[in-house]
Amino acid sequence: MVSWIEQLEPIIEEYKDGDDTPLTQVEVERLALIIRFKIDVREGNISDSDIEKAIEEHGGAPEETVYH
Repeated sequence: MVSWIEQLEPIIEEYKDGDDTPLTQVEVERLALIIRFKIDVREGNISDSDIEKAIEEHGGAPEETVYH
């Protein structure tokens, strides 16, 4: 069985978009929020419009490749 971090590595790399510097704590928090939103949409807890509203309230859209 593949570990959770190994499964997340491609997502982290896509978020970093070729940047080889470590993510900051703020970037980690932002990526975790994006992942949380994706899970919530998939599980029917929130809608895409709820995400758009939350993103606007908290500093703008995340990287398109991760969000969509």
